[in-house]
Amino acid sequence: MHEPQEEPPRFAWDPTFVWFLLLFFLFNVGLGVFPPLLPQIMGDLELSFASTGLLGTAFGLFRFLVDLPAGYLLERLGPRIVLHSAAGLLLLGTALSALAHSFWAMFAARALLGTGSGMAMVFAILYLMRRGAAVHRNRRANLYELSVIAGMAVSSQAGGLIAGSLGWRQSFVAASVVMGVAWVAGARGVLPGVRDLMRDGNTPMSGDSRDARAPSLGPIATIYMLIFAQAFAWGGGISTLVPLYGGDVLRLTPEAIGRSMAIAFWVEVCLLFPVGWAADVWGKARVVLPGFLAILVGTLAMPFAQGVWGYGAASVFLVGGMSVWMAAPALLAEQLAGGFRGKGAGLYRLVTDFGFIVAPAMVGWLIGASGFAMGSVVIAVVLVAAIALHLCYLRSSRQLR
Repeated sequence: MHEPQEEPPRFAWDPTFVWFLLLFFLFNVGLGVFPPLLPQIMGDLELSFASTGLLGTAFGLFRFLVDLPAGYLLERLGPRIVLHSAAGLLLLGTALSALAHSFWAMFAARALLGTGSGMAMVFAILYLMRRGAAVHRNRRANLYELSVIAGMAVSSQAGGLIAGSLGWRQSFVAASVVMGVAWVAGARGVLPGVRDLMRDGNTPMSGDSRDARAPSLGPIATIYMLIFAQAFAWGGGISTLVPLYGGDVLRLTPEAIGRSMAIAFWVEVCLLFPVGWAADVWGKARVVLPGFLAILVGTLAMPFAQGVWGYGAASVFLVGGMSVWMAAPALLAEQLAGGFRGKGAGLYRLVTDFGFIVAPAMVGWLIGASGFAMGSVVIAVVLVAAIALHLCYLRSSRQLR
């Protein structure tokens, strides 16, 4: 006789998770004002394409520098200090952005924002990978992504509208208010429920002995390449290529750029929960390929976009493909012995932010030196390399089905 199979736990909401989603929605409403303002900032501060790209690199660089220390801080001191520090730095960096009158002042503001964002992201990935049932890991992670992208959609639209009527500095003033509200939400709603986050009992088991095995080098390397490629495409494409092409070539206003990016982000929002469900039910490795192909199509189409409709369509493909963003870290959590801890979360963010560091500076420089098509090509090369590794390792690996 067959033993009755234990039913998987039902997907459940808890108050801390709801507050967590609200916190990161608000954080990204504050952070998301930057891309649609880039053409105005570039003009007012008299920046070159390369210097504008360096502002994106500053954000990624300082996130990169704080990733591992934030993981260790969470291990040793718990989430309270890390979350308060993150919120304070995000508020300070946003306020300084509104006051910046030079490249170096804006560079410092982006550095503060990158540091605060890095601390917040390490906390977020640990929370997502250490709380809740493993069978719901991708759905929870994609709900988090939904809150992040919804925040960026709201921010892109609102930031562009405010900049169009009152100037880009007022967009940062409004974002500063949102960051202050986020700090309160984190302190009141999230922190009381995460005091014991780093206790070993909070790590969800994957349902088999997979976590006890030594990880295989091929799949691990492939997962990290996927993580890097996604970050490279976001930093070089969404944060640099898309707004600069809209402003410089198509001569779109901040309102039009923000509206186009907001529509693309809302498309991703609509995709996130279905993609998370598909990843949990059909396998995380299987959802990665269509997402990366969509990003590739959007990236290659952007330099040939004519008018706001072509620009919007390319943006939808590029941004919509990012709905598979959390599949790679969920795969990584299943490969790491014992799941995510502070060091693992820090290393994941380190690889992610390395992509955010390299991409804006490289793509910005290439745009200035050789045009938008060359910037698009370098992003496409990284994506194709990741897709090739995916096909070689992940899709043939029984461990990652």
